[in-house]
Amino acid sequence: MVLKNDLNRIITVFAVITIIGILFSGPVGVLITSLLQPQPAWESVDVFIENYHPLQGLPFIFGFIMIIGFVGFISASAHFAETALEKTYGNMSLIFAAVYAGIIGTNYMIQMACVPNLFHVNKEMTGILTMANPASVTWLLEMFGYAFLGISLWLMVPVIKGGKRMIYIKYLLIINGVASILGAIITAINIPWVLSVSGIISYIAWNALIIAVMILVYLEYRGD
Repeated sequence: MVLKNDLNRIITVFAVITIIGILFSGPVGVLITSLLQPQPAWESVDVFIENYHPLQGLPFIFGFIMIIGFVGFISASAHFAETALEKTYGNMSLIFAAVYAGIIGTNYMIQMACVPNLFHVNKEMTGILTMANPASVTWLLEMFGYAFLGISLWLMVPVIKGGKRMIYIKYLLIINGVASILGAIITAINIPWVLSVSGIISYIAWNALIIAVMILVYLEYRGD
C-alpha cells in the first residue's frame, strides 16, 4: 500500500519532470535549436538535409523526459482509486497512457535516429518521415498520440483526489482531453494544419495549459 505522503511526493516529482520535459521539448528546446542550428521553413527534402544538424534532435530528447513525467504522474495518480468504478477508470487511463508512450516514443525515435540515417539511403522516405515537413505522416502519430494522452488524463479525473485546487485541475484536464481529440481529428483531415498559424497557436496554448495543470498539481500535493 502506498502511504499518502509518499504518493504526494511521487506525484510532485513527476509533475516537475513533466514541466521540465514540456519546456525543453517545446519552447526552450525550439528556441535553442532555432538560435544555434536553425532549420528553414520546409521547401524540399534536399534543403532539409543540407541544413540538418544533430542538435535539432534536442527537443525530441527532452520529449522522452516528458513521456516519463506523464506516465509517472498517471501511474501514481491511479493509486487514488478506491471504488470499483474508480479502479476501472484508473486502469483504462493507464492503458491509454501506455498507448500514448508507445506511439510518441516511436515517433521521437524516428525523428532522432531513423530520419538522419535515411539521408543517403532514401531521400523520399526522409521527406515523408521528418516532422520538418508539414505534410509528414508522422504528424498523425504525434497528434493521435497526444489524443490518447488527453483521453488518459481525462479518465483520471474521477480518480484523483485533493483539496481546493483539484476542481481547477480536473476542469483543465477535461478541456485538454476535448482539445487533444479535436486536434487529432483536424490533423487527420488536413495534416499541414499543425504548422499553420492556428496550429502553432494551439500548440502554444496546449503547452501553457499542461504547464498550468502541473504547477497546480505540484502546489496541491506539496501542500502549499
